[in-house]
Amino acid sequence: MATPLPAFVARRRPDWDALRALLARLRAGTLRLDELRTLDTLYRRTASDLAHAQTFYPATDAHRFLNQLCGQAYAAIYQPPRERWVAVRGFFWHEFPATLRAEGRFVATSGGLFILGLLLGALVVLLEPRGAELLVPAGVRSYVAQGRMWTDDLLSVAPPNAVSSSIATNNLTVIIFTFASGILLGLGTVFTLVNNGVQIGAITALCSREGLGGALLDFVAAHGPVELSIIVIAGGAGLMIGQALIDPGELPRGQALALRGKAAVKLVLGCAPFLAAIGAVEGFISPGSLFPTWLKAALGLTLGTLFWTYLLRAGKGETLSSTRLR
Repeated sequence: MATPLPAFVARRRPDWDALRALLARLRAGTLRLDELRTLDTLYRRTASDLAHAQTFYPATDAHRFLNQLCGQAYAAIYQPPRERWVAVRGFFWHEFPATLRAEGRFVATSGGLFILGLLLGALVVLLEPRGAELLVPAGVRSYVAQGRMWTDDLLSVAPPNAVSSSIATNNLTVIIFTFASGILLGLGTVFTLVNNGVQIGAITALCSREGLGGALLDFVAAHGPVELSIIVIAGGAGLMIGQALIDPGELPRGQALALRGKAAVKLVLGCAPFLAAIGAVEGFISPGSLFPTWLKAALGLTLGTLFWTYLLRAGKGETLSSTRLR
């Protein structure tokens, strides 16, 4: 005769809680080697409990809980690293580029807002010289007034690896803010895109007017195409969040946000390794005169072409549906 369910749960619950705690530590990477044997032992006991529950307490909460707990433990203990690598490779080879193509209208809108800002910033400075005082940071204006680039001193104050790390961190902050500010009904992302475009357009116009256009091109040519593309993609992700909040369609606003948010996060996560790589280019290759401008420009065009070819072609056989809410 089976033990009553409450008694069974009360007797076995400590082992289940211990297993859950060890699984959490395994996922956090803090599990000690000597605790792995305990984890395996607890999993086997819990699997036995699951078989017992299937026989005597089917379709109960306890049965469902044990089924879920054993599934998590099996995946954590026995899923070989190769399968995890396959999952990561599948994300970058199929899921990330397919998601970008499916949500291309948001990325295109983001690109349009950024270009609008570029044109506005450049026009203001070109048509009204005093506009630079409003749109270009004082530090940059000071360097330009001396006929120098503010990037000239980058490698004199820190080694390339420190510069690269600092740039990658700063770029990541910009990307996350551009994406996350979409939660303000998309207005935060719109402002960030246009504002960044205005600043870059104004600086470009100021440098061109003061005879430093070639020096600016020398600095941005190698990393600019990919870096700006990533900002535009993050902007597209932020616009997706804003659109889900403004116009959730037939779904409750929370469900629409969850649906769009999942796809938007994929876009931002997919950009992360490319952002780190282009930060290395910006730290090691863009500053200084070690590499000629033509080589930097060729590298930038090549990286930009490869990046967008990858986004538009990778995993072409796998098509994802847009998260259109109607």
